Amino acid sequence: MPFLPALSGLLLLLLSVAVLTVEIERLRWWVRWWQRRSRRRTNWADQLAAAGADRSGLEQTLEDWELEMRWGEPLLQAAAVLAPLLGLIGTVTGLIGVLAQLGPRLELPAGASLASYGQVLLSTAAGLLVSLIATAALLACQALREGQIGALRRQLRRAGSSAP
Repeated sequence: MPFLPALSGLLLLLLSVAVLTVEIERLRWWVRWWQRRSRRRTNWADQLAAAGADRSGLEQTLEDWELEMRWGEPLLQAAAVLAPLLGLIGTVTGLIGVLAQLGPRLELPAGASLASYGQVLLSTAAGLLVSLIATAALLACQALREGQIGALRRQLRRAGSSAP
């Protein structure tokens, strides 16, 4: 049973690296999106003007952009749920080990401090921290995506209603 806390800790570490990787990639992607906004707005306005009644190509462009914006969100959602669970597994298995050390009468060994046993709670804290970071990144990405796609869809509707 001593391998379970180590396994859950390793999985939590791998999950945190994956979350951090996705967050960095999403940050870079959104920075590039904002850097290209004037060129994209001009191209989008030109496409709206040239599309006429056939808007299927523009809808496809919006879908493609939305798929790009969604990249990584499933991993962030999974991390938000799995990280606290992995932390709890580490804590529970660590507590089982602590109770085994305390013996049948649940007494601290001579000279031992209870503070050292508190370290079993670190995996829960780490899991909650990874979950918090993943959730914050997920919500930020979703808000940015919905705002941008919503603005582009409004422009598309306006262009459609003003077309002759």
